[in-house]
Amino acid sequence: MRVQVGWGDCDPAGIVFYPRFYAWMDTVSHVLAREMGIPRESMIPPGSDMFGFPVVGTEAQYLTPARMDDLLEVRTWVVRVGRSSLSLRHEIVRVEPDGAETLIVRGREDRVFTAHGPDGLRSRELTQPMRAALSRFADPLAATASDNGLQRS
Repeated sequence: MRVQVGWGDCDPAGIVFYPRFYAWMDTVSHVLAREMGIPRESMIPPGSDMFGFPVVGTEAQYLTPARMDDLLEVRTWVVRVGRSSLSLRHEIVRVEPDGAETLIVRGREDRVFTAHGPDGLRSRELTQPMRAALSRFADPLAATASDNGLQRS
């Protein structure tokens, strides 16, 4: 996903205010949910069985500032898929005018697939079609680590 940094994204020092990076990572996660077949309408009230992917863990490492009018690209990969959870790796890069790229932020999110029904909020097992959709976004770095026996899902 590409983002043009605007006035409202910046703090008084003229750099992107750190929560904006989390918002952009969150937006990509919602795009991923749609890729998994979960329409936006099923994630908002009213509904008898609402679905969601709430964040249960997140972190970000800020490497260099981004400023107003920068063109950023948020890149996301699926690192791990569990029974009802998934972990995402994000990189946010600045696309320079000459086409070069500068890594701005490294981020991570852990999310759980949930449904809110008559019994309240409960985790739900990811379906095979969801897993197939997620596999299209598999992190090549995680696959390499897994192949070397360094990561278990």
